[in-house]
Order: sequence, then C-alpha cells, then structure tokens
Amino acid sequence: MKHKTHFLHLLVLLLVFLPGIARALDAGVAYCIYATPEKPYLEINIEIAAASVTFKPADSTYLQAGVETLILIKQGENVVNFEKYLLNSPLVRGPQNLLDVKRLYLQPGTYSLEITFEDMHDASNTGAFSAPLNVDLDTGAYLSELLLLRSFKPDNSDNPFTKNGYFLEPLPFRFYDRAATMLAFYAEIYHTGKVVKEAAYMVRYLVEKNLENGVTEIVSSGSQRKKPSAIDAIIVPMNISKLKSGNYFLTVEVRNEINELLASRKIEFQRSNPFLDVPEEALTADVVEKQFVNDLNEENLRFSLRAISPLLLGDDSEILKDILQGSDLNAMRFFLFRHFVREDPNNPEQAYLDYMKVAGAADLQFHSGFRYGFETDRGRTYMRYGRPDDLIRVEDDPSAPPYEIWVYYDFPKTRQTNVKFLFYNPTLAGADFILLHSNARGEINNPRWEVDLYKRNAGTQIEGDNYHDATTMQRNVGRLARTYFEDF
Repeated sequence: MKHKTHFLHLLVLLLVFLPGIARALDAGVAYCIYATPEKPYLEINIEIAAASVTFKPADSTYLQAGVETLILIKQGENVVNFEKYLLNSPLVRGPQNLLDVKRLYLQPGTYSLEITFEDMHDASNTGAFSAPLNVDLDTGAYLSELLLLRSFKPDNSDNPFTKNGYFLEPLPFRFYDRAATMLAFYAEIYHTGKVVKEAAYMVRYLVEKNLENGVTEIVSSGSQRKKPSAIDAIIVPMNISKLKSGNYFLTVEVRNEINELLASRKIEFQRSNPFLDVPEEALTADVVEKQFVNDLNEENLRFSLRAISPLLLGDDSEILKDILQGSDLNAMRFFLFRHFVREDPNNPEQAYLDYMKVAGAADLQFHSGFRYGFETDRGRTYMRYGRPDDLIRVEDDPSAPPYEIWVYYDFPKTRQTNVKFLFYNPTLAGADFILLHSNARGEINNPRWEVDLYKRNAGTQIEGDNYHDATTMQRNVGRLARTYFEDF
C-alpha cells in the first residue's frame, strides 16, 4: 500500500510540474432562485472536475486541492452582492470532484451572475461562468429552476446540502453516466394557494429526446396531484436505466384541474448508456479490453464462466461449453462481458460483482466433491431462482433417502405461485442432492417422483397393482413427502 501511495504522489507531482501540459479548470454550476415570500435567495451548486484541478500532497498519505472562487451578483456594472472564498477539497487518497453550495439573499429585480475560478496551485488554470437572473415575486404560480440530482436521501442534519428533510447531492454538470439508473430532480412551487381555485393542481414532468432541429420525442412522463399551498417542495425520481445515449430535455409543468398551464421549467441533460441495445459487432476487442474482464486471469475467467452456466440455455450454453474446452482467453472475456452487458448495460461490472458474491455463497453452501456448488442441482436452482421462501429438510424418513423440498410462494420467472422443487440424495454420498421433481414450468416434472423417492419399498407398497403405471405410494408411518409437497 505504501508503494501505491508514493506512486500516486509522484504521478500527481508529474502532472503539476511537467511543462507543456495544457489544462482548463472544468466547473459545473447549477443555480436556482427560491422565491420564498419572506426572503428570496439564490442557491448555487458548484462541482469542480477532479481531473481539471491540481491535487498536491498534504502529508505523506493524503492529497488536497483548492480553488479560489469569486461569486458576483451585479445589476448593470454595480455589484450588489458577492462572496469570495477558497473552496478546498477534503483530504483524500486520490483525486475527487469538489462540491460546494452557496446561498445569497436577493431582492426582486433583474441581475447577472458571474463566477470565476482559479486553481490555488496553478494561477493559469482558470474557469468562468455567467448567467442572467430574474427574481420575480408576483402573485402568480412560481416554479423554481430544476435542480438535477445525483442522489437524495432523508436527512434532518444541518448539512449545507440538506433541504426540507433531504440530503440532495446535486449534478451541476447535468451528465448521467452509464452507471446511473435514476434521474432525480428537486423543485419548489409557490403561490398555488392564491391562484388555484380547485382542490388540487397537477405537477407534470416529461423527458424528451432531443432529435435536433427543434424536433423532440417524449420517452418518459409522470405526474403528481398536489394541494394548493403557499409553498411546496417536490423530489421526483425517474428510472433512466433504459434511456439511450444522447441529449434530453426535462420539462416540468404546473397545471390546474382544467389543464391550464400555470408555470413551467425546462432543463437539458446528457445521458451516456453505451451498452444499451448495443449490437454485438460493436463489442470489439478494443472495447472489451478496456473493461473489467481484462483484469481477470484464466482461473478467474473459468470460475466466472462456470458460475453463469446455470443461467444459460440453448445456443449460449453450447457456445460456453466450447469456450471452456479451449484456451482462448479473449473469447472467454468477450463471452463473460457480453453476458453481463445483457444483464445490466448501465453497470455490467457491478452486475458481475454482485452475481459472483451469490455464486461464491452457492459454491460454499452446496459444494460437491466433484464440481462447484453452483453446478449442483440445488446450486443451479439457487442461481436461477434465488433463495427459496421456505425449505423442508427430511433426514429421518425410514423409507426414503434424505430429501429437501424448496418452496417459492411467488415465482415471477414463470408467473406461477407456490412453486416447489424436490431434491433427494439416493446414493447417501456427500451432499450432492439431485432434482427429482418440480411443478415449475420448464423444470423436471416427474409424475412418478413418489415411487422413485420410496424406491426401496416401491415393489410392495405402491397404490394399485401395476408397478409400471403407479405414481403414488400407500400411506405409511413417517412417509410424508407427498403431504409436504402438496399441502405445505
């Protein structure tokens, strides 16, 4: 760990002092005017990209960056409010984005906002932002600017990023990367109690893809009913896991009960989702070699590929068998990466890590001396369908080998309920239980399962006179498998 830390510091120092490396401070700014009747104020959220600012060692372990920040509120050439301060990063082991929020009170009027940034370790590394401001406190319905969020959670602390009982992590750059699955926004609505005569009003929000040249396409929408009030705050999450890469608009409208528009706001954002609906030919060797699978050695690759084998059917299952019989590591990496891109195009690496935790648990729990635990019948079922809701294990039935009945009350894979699997260990060797029967569609369905389970007595204690057609056994002391399977 010490060597890694020294290397990191050396890398940072090289970036700082090597000549000829041109840099520009990259600052994202999101501002909102909250027209609270008592004291309207401007809120400014700032994010500085870690790669664009200089981090220097603060001690032998940590790094720190700082940005001189000047905020000016002007009317014409007159400065009516300002704040100048040093925005320091926390002490970190590696470069991280800098985040800050400032609030400045403003009277109604028209202003301009100007912000300048200067890297405290490099005076030539600067950035600037400017925008017009209009503080309007008329009695009509007022909708604040939209604050895009990276995340939010309940919080009643005095953290500067907390508003109305929620910690709001802003997204000033308005860019959702491929790991993001949720778009969220915060806004405040004022004066609806004065202008809405009905018992409720509507907040409508929609996401439109920007097709350029003024053409848009609605890809998502939603709405909320609200009671008229002097002030209301809304936080809305929207699922964007299936949103393709591109430029989008988020529009929020306030409408009365007869659908008249009272107020609206629009904000543009970008979405990167490179692996969503990606054609296989686009997953080139150059793409795959930049992904997490490139860090896996042959042992890890083989273990991982065998771990996903319970999920595969048809051609994919046959292709995987051929790959595992060979030694082409690139083919292994491609197949593994493609599988997890299909599982979660937003974050295939996280999907892989989450799945391998489950595979590791299944391997330990169902381990057999001949194969990995997830390759046994119980392990395969566990990997395909998850942990059962209930489990009956019987080891003291005098007429049957040890057996287990797994129960799934809800079974979305086949849209069934009360699905059951019966595993048994006819050889009494180890813990390698075999699937004997299931009522799940697509799984082994054995009408003679009870006869097979009680095979040692099947010749004399079947129901009926024809052994070959028999499907059930006579009732007997301790012979409860059918009762468990049918009535539990």
